[in-house]
Amino acid sequence: MAAEHESGMRGRRSLFPSVSVNTLKIAGAILLTLYFFSAAVIQNGILHVNSYDTSAQLNEMLAEDPEAMLWTSIAAIAQFIGMIAIPIYAYLLVQGVEHTSSMVKYALSVLIFAVISEVPYDLAVYGKVWSWESQNPLWAVFIALVSLCLMKHVEGRGASSYALGVVAALGGCLWTVLIKCEFGWGFVFIAAVLFLLRKWRTMSLIAGVGASLVYMTAAMGFILISMCNGERREDESWVSKYAYYAYYPIMLLLMALWVKMQ
Repeated sequence: MAAEHESGMRGRRSLFPSVSVNTLKIAGAILLTLYFFSAAVIQNGILHVNSYDTSAQLNEMLAEDPEAMLWTSIAAIAQFIGMIAIPIYAYLLVQGVEHTSSMVKYALSVLIFAVISEVPYDLAVYGKVWSWESQNPLWAVFIALVSLCLMKHVEGRGASSYALGVVAALGGCLWTVLIKCEFGWGFVFIAAVLFLLRKWRTMSLIAGVGASLVYMTAAMGFILISMCNGERREDESWVSKYAYYAYYPIMLLLMALWVKMQ
């Protein structure tokens, strides 16, 4: 009877669909596009928020222009939905650290695309070739990756490994604050929590939801993460692999060009 019950449980279908790692990547890319549609196309291209010296001037303009107020509402909604991508990318980063065949190559790839993306990011978000106001999110990904590498390196040293892991995570959070990364310390924090608890899936998901509350709607990303079955394309070519990285700067550059033409 017990065997029949167990067999029946295995035969039941889940109430929610199962998604692969590759599907999760696509979902993250769509959500990130929505986030930057708000930041670049609406805020920089339509509302020109960077042209106002103070928030009081911006609020005065919005009070006098109902259409601008509508665009502001659309921008806020798009940004809140886009934030769902944050924990998804943190989860994908943890998966990458777990499955990469070369940590150095992985980190170098992220670093190169962080450098490549900086000018498109500044053009899209600030309308400048270079701005120190904030750095593109790939810098936060790179810093989080370095932190996770350090955390993995000190594993297996007993209780001290957790203490050293916390130090590595805090160091990563501090660096994102110092160089003003988009998504910043919250991204490193979420990635570190997911990495530390990765062997206990349910616990990691619950803790990840709690960590994601630093961003208003980010915790919703765990709906998709909880559906992920961990499957990935084994025959993925290097072209499709790097197309995933290249999409980000290309997307920003296209948005920057659209803003420039307005």
